Amino acid sequence: MSRIWIPRGELFPLVQVLIMHQVLFSGGDNMIRFLHTADWQVGMKARHVAPVAARVREARLETARRLMEIARERRLDFIIIAGDVFEDNQVDNKLAHQVVQILSLAALVPVYILPGNHDPLTPDAVYERRVFREGLAPNIHLLRTNQPVTVLPGVVLLPAPNRAKNSPEDPTEKMAPVPGGVINIGVAHGSLRIEGRYQSDDFPIPPEAAERRGLDYLALGHWHSFFQYGDRTFYPGTPEPTGFEERDSGTAALVTIEGYGAPPRVEKIKTGTLGWETWRQEVHGDPRETVRALKLRVEGLVSPGQTLLRLALYGRDTSGDQSWLKELRDWLEARLLYLDLDTTRLATQPLTPKLQNRARSQPFLRAAIADLAALARSLGQPLEDVENVADPGTSLDADLIDRILRAGIKPGDVREALGVLAEVVEEV
Repeated sequence: MSRIWIPRGELFPLVQVLIMHQVLFSGGDNMIRFLHTADWQVGMKARHVAPVAARVREARLETARRLMEIARERRLDFIIIAGDVFEDNQVDNKLAHQVVQILSLAALVPVYILPGNHDPLTPDAVYERRVFREGLAPNIHLLRTNQPVTVLPGVVLLPAPNRAKNSPEDPTEKMAPVPGGVINIGVAHGSLRIEGRYQSDDFPIPPEAAERRGLDYLALGHWHSFFQYGDRTFYPGTPEPTGFEERDSGTAALVTIEGYGAPPRVEKIKTGTLGWETWRQEVHGDPRETVRALKLRVEGLVSPGQTLLRLALYGRDTSGDQSWLKELRDWLEARLLYLDLDTTRLATQPLTPKLQNRARSQPFLRAAIADLAALARSLGQPLEDVENVADPGTSLDADLIDRILRAGIKPGDVREALGVLAEVVEEV
């Protein structure tokens, strides 16, 4: 391809961008390729993983930069962000400037931003600040109205910006009529009206909205997992996961449409910086084999230091010594970015050998164990192998037990108290 020289200053910057975009990226036919993303949630508090919240927030910006790189490297025609660039409209102004700077990295690739339900177009919207009103890079466009936007010859966006955090109204009803003979792309933020997956005030969208309105593609945001309905309706998922409960996130959609009326081809691409894993591991008897299996699994991760892990241990530990559990926790925390370890469903040998020996000669220990055993029986989960050590009499009367139970004590609390007692004995 021969190089085209355009004298600096002879064309307005926006015109330069449009001309160069057409010259460099147009394939000479009606085919278009664009990136569909949504739900960046920049500025999220991440209180559920408070110790690493700052790293989680920074990862969202890293992933946003990666999206801009993908658009440039693949020479895409444009980018659609279908709502919730920001966690809310109260984000720090410095963060707003950072996002604008990142969006400008797309260079010749236009970026179209739809206000979502987290960052709706209200009087106090982040999009009303000076950073979005003045001096935006020529490639950044905010979809403020329902008016059609021609992004390329023969390609029109039909936006439905959100103007509130919640609404029972279908946002696609406010889209402008579909122009004929061009590729029509609807852009909205809300929940498809699928039973069990939406709430009545969550901007409900009829599942058949794309077909009903004659859209070639309906670009949605709001659901954090990649989801397809029919041939023309897609959620791209959040490009950076926000929690452990998300099952198919850390993604974006690369969309190709051959021409007017052609079905879209959608490639799901992985974009996440951090990995969020949820594992369940059964413990059988001696826990050493469990520890070995978990270590192998962690070492098999691509980037353990960039992984947040929620690990639930269940089953039964008959070792009589829970020092392995502390050692495992220390090993995991040294390698992972974050660990959430749940042992509430792990049954352990209630009495360590040392505690059993001490209890036989110490009336105070026998009485304490008996009290715990009485509570466990009242909760319907008696402690195994305790009755032969505990003092048959208990200082807990029925009224006291009833008050303790009403306070919300659980079987796991009783077992944990016995474990603490065993640890004290081990240290003496």
